[in-house]
Amino acid sequence: MRVAPALEPEHGSTVLTRGGLLGLVIGIPRPPQLIPIIPKYILCGESPWSRAGSSFCRVLEAYGPHGVSKAILRASVRELYDPLYGHTIPYVSVYDILDVVTPREALWRVVAGPRNRLHYTLLDLLQLLEARGVNVENVGVTGSLAAGIENLEISDIDLVVYGVEASESMYKLFVEEIGLRGPPIPSFGGLRVEPGVGIGWRRGLFKGLIVGWVGLPGVGELCEPLREYFKVRAPAKPVSLTLEIPKGQLQALTYPPCVRSRDGVYIVSFEYNVGALLYRGGELRVEGLASWDGGVVYIATREKPGLVRSSEPHLNI
Repeated sequence: MRVAPALEPEHGSTVLTRGGLLGLVIGIPRPPQLIPIIPKYILCGESPWSRAGSSFCRVLEAYGPHGVSKAILRASVRELYDPLYGHTIPYVSVYDILDVVTPREALWRVVAGPRNRLHYTLLDLLQLLEARGVNVENVGVTGSLAAGIENLEISDIDLVVYGVEASESMYKLFVEEIGLRGPPIPSFGGLRVEPGVGIGWRRGLFKGLIVGWVGLPGVGELCEPLREYFKVRAPAKPVSLTLEIPKGQLQALTYPPCVRSRDGVYIVSFEYNVGALLYRGGELRVEGLASWDGGVVYIATREKPGLVRSSEPHLNI
């Protein structure tokens, strides 16, 4: 057991609880000794995902507000009311965590001793990233590969990329080379997107395997409204407004995507798949929950997933 009360796991870290839950840490400010998670797997009798003789069944069928809510119910996770957020949050106590693996730790384990086809493909992918200007010291791995329950037939490679510059390099690599093109998606777990957008900017194909990534803010790069837990400008009231978003804001490519309008209003999305839309900017109509001072608009919350509508068509990637 390696967990202490001072534990600070980052977004995408894999945690195993005493109750046999495998979850992913959510990268939002949190109270001391509590960790917000998305339930992903639970112990079960038989499953394609297993390790050390134990099977884990997936409870998270889809990300987004609705998908996370369903996973919380399937995993029987007890939520706690957080007055600063004004809503219940799927928190687990650090004392209930048996193990935690950060994305960087997970990658180091693969590099130290690759054992299967997924591992060797990941090593080849790291070479491609290095060749395209991504410092692999700023890369980690999450998902089933990090949990050690990967299945060679169905598992993907899920990466975590640290820092806004590395995230922009990943964005360019996927858009220009390996991103999957597909029909526009009009909704992500309840968050409506008009017109729909593609996710090839963060979801691609490499040597026959699906590869995805999520960016994390580096030191000092976290969105201003979410830098300190006790100063969180929490979602409080429904709002609908049109904002002009300057193009190319790098914080849009890290979790949670965050941009600032020309009027100084922040948009924060708890759905990562709209990060590219926010990065490309332009005039956006947003519906969500605003902070009491109106300076922050949150979209993709479970209470009100909301809407983001662009005045410009967006690429399918």
